[in-house]
Amino acid sequence: MKFKINILPSGVTFKSENILLDDALMQSIPLEHSCKTGDCGICSAEIVDGLVVNEEGVTINSGTVLTCSSKAASDVTLKVSYYPKLAGIKVRTLPCKVDSFCYPVEDVVIIKLRFPPKSCFDFVPGQYIDLTFKNVKRSYSIANAKSGYAGIELHVKNIPSGKMSENLFTNLKNNQLMSVEGPKGTFFLRESQKKLIFLAGGTGIAPVKSIVQTLISNNEGREIFIYWGISSLSALYTDVLEKWSNSFQNISYVPVVSGDKLNWSGRTGFVHQAVCEDFQSLKDFQVYACGSSLMINAAHQAFTKKGLPEEQFFSDAFVPAR
Repeated sequence: MKFKINILPSGVTFKSENILLDDALMQSIPLEHSCKTGDCGICSAEIVDGLVVNEEGVTINSGTVLTCSSKAASDVTLKVSYYPKLAGIKVRTLPCKVDSFCYPVEDVVIIKLRFPPKSCFDFVPGQYIDLTFKNVKRSYSIANAKSGYAGIELHVKNIPSGKMSENLFTNLKNNQLMSVEGPKGTFFLRESQKKLIFLAGGTGIAPVKSIVQTLISNNEGREIFIYWGISSLSALYTDVLEKWSNSFQNISYVPVVSGDKLNWSGRTGFVHQAVCEDFQSLKDFQVYACGSSLMINAAHQAFTKKGLPEEQFFSDAFVPAR
């Protein structure tokens, strides 16, 4: 049975009979979400009225639920973020071919994919795609801006015993045929004049690169602080952040090593702690964090204690494939 779902504060409505988030996205209602597996918690919604069967299979009429794993059991009113900016971005499934690839370090591959001529793949910087290769599907953030390259760039970490990692680190070749579904996710730059802090762990730098590259192309003058957390000096697989910092007065870049400090004289420790050390207050900032759930949760707690408004923290959690 289809139920009416009312979204506050936007007032947008849609019909749902299956998973709330899936039904919303199918009707071009971009509710806030990221992993869609129930791990990141970003799609949390508050029940204002009505009955919802939550992720544990329990019917409830109050509290919060994850829209990626819950269903309506009556007409429902939910308080959840809705982004009209994404409403015109259509999720598409397209064939693509490997345009080029390189291994800047041993356990990371940077892949550029091109689409068929006359095909249109639109996205908002910060979003991700689902890549299918040899019958394995995994999610990866888009690492490039829309200007300057007609395809998309992906940064892929080699995960031990990972099915996609095995494919990409042993069978990759130019012109290899793959499939892309997307764009997906609600990690994108919100309109504001606040100063910006980007926090990334490992290949979580990919969507940050996409967003900052776009800001540079748009001659954005806001102050931008980029903090990249890596395990060792050997994990620094791109120097583009340092080049930006050297070329633009409004961009600062701080790499932070948490593990092996051999031959490293820079900042050490957890990347979110470096931010806390550098700023007495975060009340005038927006923060965009991308990486592991542990990093994001630790950063959120620490930054709100530093005065960051709850509504100015945005995140994209990288969660292991199931």
